[in-house]
Amino acid sequence: MSTLFGSAGAYGARRQDWFRAAVAIAVVGAVGVLLGVQIMTPNKRVLAVMAAVVVFAIAWRASMVMGLGFLLLALPFPRSTSFGTTNLAFTLILLVIWLLRMSQRIAPWPQRTPADAPIIGLLIAYIISFYNVNPRHLSLALNNFISLVACILLFYLIVNNVRTSRDLKRLHVFQLVSLGTVLFIGMWELTHPGQIFIPGWIDFGTAEMRSELNISTHGIRIGGPFFDYELLCEYCGIAIFLLLFLLAQARGPLQRTLLAILLGVAVLSLFATVTRGGFVAAAVGALYLLWHTRRRLKVVPATIVGVASIAFLIGLNSYVSHHTNAGDLFERFQTTKFVGMMPESRAHTWPMAVERMMHHPIIGWGPHYAVEHGTEAWFWPHDLYLYVANLVGLVGLGIFLWLMATLWRMSRPPGDRLGDPDYARGFLLAGHVQLFVFLVDEIKIEYLRNPIYIFQVWILFASIVAAYLISKRESAPEPRAA
Repeated sequence: MSTLFGSAGAYGARRQDWFRAAVAIAVVGAVGVLLGVQIMTPNKRVLAVMAAVVVFAIAWRASMVMGLGFLLLALPFPRSTSFGTTNLAFTLILLVIWLLRMSQRIAPWPQRTPADAPIIGLLIAYIISFYNVNPRHLSLALNNFISLVACILLFYLIVNNVRTSRDLKRLHVFQLVSLGTVLFIGMWELTHPGQIFIPGWIDFGTAEMRSELNISTHGIRIGGPFFDYELLCEYCGIAIFLLLFLLAQARGPLQRTLLAILLGVAVLSLFATVTRGGFVAAAVGALYLLWHTRRRLKVVPATIVGVASIAFLIGLNSYVSHHTNAGDLFERFQTTKFVGMMPESRAHTWPMAVERMMHHPIIGWGPHYAVEHGTEAWFWPHDLYLYVANLVGLVGLGIFLWLMATLWRMSRPPGDRLGDPDYARGFLLAGHVQLFVFLVDEIKIEYLRNPIYIFQVWILFASIVAAYLISKRESAPEPRAA
């Protein structure tokens, strides 16, 4: 009798396995067909839904770090929805999954960070600043505030789910893939200026522009998926130091080769933006990194590498300016002029920003920068610190600087080499230099003006805080047994 029941049970199990296999094959086939159709004739709504399903499935079935990784891949390519952008939607999906995991005790409870107080203060400053928002600009101000809230949610999702060096490594792998997609789009724009990459989604021009544009037109400045050449330049400049860190950590020739290629494309993209400020910020960041690692430098190898790097940059600029559609970065440096201590391009915008700020110096105008006010017209400040002061006043600017000082202290490197065996400690050196490049470059641009790029900055902030907490946790001595 037991044999009969055993045979029936085994037969039922085999039928169940066959059924699951058939369902899996059908799902894979359907997804394959759908992907094939989307590759040939992409539909922005279908792609957004597919991305949401992938993020949800991976975060729920695999881990929050994997879900965050796929979110990082989607962030540079958002789509508008009736309640915001897909970036907000994906972030909220991960937030819900995280809360469910915590309620089931699968995920640990949130951990406090030194950045909590200035972040809360910045949120309060933003809320108070709504008092001065013009009713005509209320919807735009709300959109900007929601973008900031989404970035802060992403910040805490990363900080509270990236808890080990292994998690940090996996996050960096996804950042590398995301960087590769951004650089690919930038290279495509360089070879197809003013053209459409995905209809209704990624468009680098207008119909009028395309009707008049000669594809061989010289002197363009690529903006990639951010549609802003200055911010793409900053993104590449910051990414260069992540790539240098990963190169120092790489152990195999294949890894080093791939990272070196990606590093070369990042530098090429930086030149193709033809942006002086971002190049200067990256160059100053390189000198700052050398200063931190000065004890390990040897004169002869450092001299050889320095001369080779300068020759490489000169040759790359020559290639970009003569053999691509981009302009000449070094030629732009030759035309740079100063009015007193200010660059000529900022000689009018910075005084205007100060004048505008003085209308509401305490709590600011609110989270929207309107360029018109009655019969007056103001340009964008082209300076993050003046921009923040205009949005949330001098009080809000003080809180923002408090946040930056907190991140600066947390990222202050305990070591002096990128190839440190302690992965988190080694990254703190790279993250510290990345933060330095960001703070220098934001003197002439404001990341808050761009709803796509804003997430990349908060990913940097979160990576620094996560690495700081990981390094502190993993380097702490184990408690002695009683």
